[in-house]
Amino acid sequence: MKKSAVLVALLVSVFALSACAGVGGYTQPAGLFPAGFIYTETVSGSQVYENGVNPTKEGKACGNYIVFIGTGDTSVETAMKNGGIKKLVFVKQSIRSVLGPIYGEVCTIARGN
Repeated sequence: MKKSAVLVALLVSVFALSACAGVGGYTQPAGLFPAGFIYTETVSGSQVYENGVNPTKEGKACGNYIVFIGTGDTSVETAMKNGGIKKLVFVKQSIRSVLGPIYGEVCTIARGN
């Protein structure tokens, strides 16, 4: 019985934290974004650096996680480099996850010229 209670507590903890990957990097107030346990795909947060300028290029820098192991470079600098961007217009973040903490991808998207 005690093992069952520990297992239930562990599963509840994992499910409660299932959509937390990438939250700290989001630029919206308090890092809020829509999250689902089975599947999440959302683009969130947008910082505008140059009003009135139309961006012509886009770069993306992504990181992935599987279970509790995450890798990748999601920096704005890498996104700019990947898109050949010299002058940044705006930045936003995207997150995609499958089954909460099982698999996910967090990306920084830079647009500029």
